[in-house]
Amino acid sequence: MANSNTEHSKNLRRQTANKFYKEKIKTGEYAQMTVKGKADDMAIIRAAIERVGGTNIQALKQICAEWLAAQ
Repeated sequence: MANSNTEHSKNLRRQTANKFYKEKIKTGEYAQMTVKGKADDMAIIRAAIERVGGTNIQALKQICAEWLAAQ
């Protein structure tokens, strides 16, 4: 097994990524949002995201932009 695939290496990469994202959130460059809701409501949201495609943030951004443009 290559060193980069050991659990230790995976944990180090995970820690580095977490530190990177926490710093971006702290400086305001990134923002984070958690959504919780009823299963039926979440299923509708998930279906809309999947229909648009791309990453969750790309899909939500497109859905919101289209909705705002229609207002």
